[in-house]
Amino acid sequence: MAAFFFYNNRKPGKFNYKPVLYNPEEEERKKNLQDRIEKIKREMGVLPEEKKAEKKDFKVEFVSRTHHLKKRKENEGRANRSYFANNGLLIIILLLLFVLFYFWVLR
Repeated sequence: MAAFFFYNNRKPGKFNYKPVLYNPEEEERKKNLQDRIEKIKREMGVLPEEKKAEKKDFKVEFVSRTHHLKKRKENEGRANRSYFANNGLLIIILLLLFVLFYFWVLR
């Protein structure tokens, strides 16, 4: 009985949707016409010239848009020592804690 279902499978119905109100050629023609009208108006001086966007440095733009990185950059400018210069103090504190732990717990 199970073999019957494997050999007699029906194909699903196909979906053939054709849009009634959308014509891609006409949309493209309208867009080209609008672009030509704008270009001619710019040449005549009716519309101001289109300014091209200049490419910005990603790192500078990212830091300027991120609150905590902008704050860090401002603080680095004020102080002589950066955030990474505090590692020496951290190592000294860890060594001191290790020595205290060694003499207090392990002995």
